[in-house]
Amino acid sequence: MRKYNVQVWLYTRYFVKVMLDNVSVLLYTVGLPILFLGLNLKSYFFKTVSLAQYTKLVLPFIAWIIVANTMVMVSEVALLREQGYLKQYASLVVNPSVFIISKAVVNLMLVGVILGLVATVSALLFRVAFVAVLWRLWSVLLLVSVPIWKYCLPILSFRLRYQTVSGIINVVTLVVMIGSVAIGHALHLTITNVAANVLSPVYLVMNCFNVLVSGDWHNFLPGYLVACLGLGLVGWLSYRHLQLLPAEGL
Repeated sequence: MRKYNVQVWLYTRYFVKVMLDNVSVLLYTVGLPILFLGLNLKSYFFKTVSLAQYTKLVLPFIAWIIVANTMVMVSEVALLREQGYLKQYASLVVNPSVFIISKAVVNLMLVGVILGLVATVSALLFRVAFVAVLWRLWSVLLLVSVPIWKYCLPILSFRLRYQTVSGIINVVTLVVMIGSVAIGHALHLTITNVAANVLSPVYLVMNCFNVLVSGDWHNFLPGYLVACLGLGLVGWLSYRHLQLLPAEGL
């Protein structure tokens, strides 16, 4: 176990270094969500927004940030596979999950920074309490990170050619986001809807924040636990079928 933890730490440091070396991509990743947030909610600038309103207005953006960044991190593992790294280093790491866990840790840190900036901008533009928003956003991130990673892991159980990985990730992200919003407007789903929490990470994010505002844990917790168990099974099955060999040349 100690060797596993050391390897996760080493690869996490390596992935952070790679991320920091590409400053332009990092600034784009951090800045784009803030820009979209401002462009779409400029009519609410410098108006007092309640936490209930904040849930409806801002949480779809938070869901997009978390889901999109997680999808990208999973796709980067798929790209490592297609470049032959998973096969090359499989004999060096204790377990191939070292790559996945390291990427997940990097993703957690990156999204945590983005949500910190979102909380800062929200306090300045929407006159919400900075601490009240920040701890809820970070709590949501902790609650949904593992389930959403398991939701995305099926990507790694299929052989995808290098050129098609990014395209598939973009399509999946758009389908999840647009489909979730469209169904939500049509059916008005509540936090007690278990199927919505399992099938859509967007609802899982929004419902987690909603319960942190309302305190309605009695109704939310059973659905959340079922979602975690269901997505845990998806992640376990996906990991059992993890593809280590690149699709090219097979």
